[in-house]
Amino acid sequence: MINQATFNQTIDLHVGYQFENTPVTIGATYLYANPLNGCQSPTSHLSLPCGKHTFTAHAPAPTNPDDTLPGFELSTLYEAYVQYKDPAVYLKLGDEVVTTPWANPSDSRLKPVAFQGGDFSYKIDPRWTIEGMYMDRFESRASSNFDNSTLLTSHPADAPGAASNIFTPGGRPITTAGFAYGRLGYADAQLSANVHYYGFLNIANALWFDGKFTSSQMLKPYVVWQIGTESNAGSAVIGKISSQVYGIQGGFMPFRNVDLNVSYDYIPEKSDTMTLPKGVTCSSSKHSISVSPGVTFPYFLPTSGTPNCFPNANGTARIYYGGWASPYTDSYATDPLFTTSVSQGLIDRRSSGSAFKVGGTFTMDNKRIRVIVSRAWYLYGNGIAGIANTQETNIDGTYFFNPVRSGPYKGFSLRHRYAERTQAYTQFYGGLPLFKYNRTQLEYAF
Repeated sequence: MINQATFNQTIDLHVGYQFENTPVTIGATYLYANPLNGCQSPTSHLSLPCGKHTFTAHAPAPTNPDDTLPGFELSTLYEAYVQYKDPAVYLKLGDEVVTTPWANPSDSRLKPVAFQGGDFSYKIDPRWTIEGMYMDRFESRASSNFDNSTLLTSHPADAPGAASNIFTPGGRPITTAGFAYGRLGYADAQLSANVHYYGFLNIANALWFDGKFTSSQMLKPYVVWQIGTESNAGSAVIGKISSQVYGIQGGFMPFRNVDLNVSYDYIPEKSDTMTLPKGVTCSSSKHSISVSPGVTFPYFLPTSGTPNCFPNANGTARIYYGGWASPYTDSYATDPLFTTSVSQGLIDRRSSGSAFKVGGTFTMDNKRIRVIVSRAWYLYGNGIAGIANTQETNIDGTYFFNPVRSGPYKGFSLRHRYAERTQAYTQFYGGLPLFKYNRTQLEYAF
């Protein structure tokens, strides 16, 4: 694999106006980014010199662009909304950034993910809240346009996109009508809990339960949990989905500025035995499905070196699946699982399996330095077709040049994130045995 590197810079401007003596606000946010390298459009990255080099043994090796940043120009009015907000009612319509577990800002690079639609919530009493949302279009973190597809039904510049076993005629996106969302939430001084419903139209329906209990006793121990179930729905444009997620995290504060936690997530494997249709084969060495051009094999299969099939002696094949389909966070490493790391996780691998993670956060008294360190272990796959053992270490440090006070922070911050991932048995299942990643961000907020 050829190394990747990208530098980009951006300005993000937000304006808002609240009508006098009313709870009504209008707002807009415009973002412009330019790498200043002459390779400013997504299409310029389809060919050299701006595009990606193929592997070469010659030295020095070239460097490819990292379009997850992205490495091209962005120009977008990603927020343009009208909002009503009083102590009980919240309503927002238009282009907006939303914060829910499986549709969230994914704001880990230049710009957040945005959606187009409406969000309504009502506070029944101080503890109970209901919320409903419908978003019909989506703008990824490396796009300047809203469209009616997802990270799993298109071929975006910043993500793997539609799986190779799903045929997309002409490479065009599979259009969908967005998602519907509902939530019932409870919160008091120590306990918060939510039940979320997602209807990813013509993809999947999902129920997601999460909660947190925090003790006010010494060391401030807490426990957080997450449980989910998902199945394909409608025309199931990315194939069969049947997935459950179980997760738990516990933590405490041994010192005032230190938070330590341990996390575990589990996604049970699913399997079907069948005679493969024409144009579909199961590799006996890589244990992976391959399809002929123009053929669709309608399953949501694991990727990136995780085994997804096993050929039987009688000519049938056993298909392994069970991964959770996440149309708006796939490959972003911004999903809500406790064990997701900077460069991977069960969701981005689209895989069943289990993950264990230990982590800690240190914050100085004046909050000018914050360091987050974690180590995660992943078991992808199954005992018959094989298990792809993977580990990852993350170090995330932020320095604030000015003291952080209450209210919006104004000033400079410097953040650097490092990830080191190792993966076993790549000679059998594919993937990279060693992957290192650095991301540095200098930001001025005003």
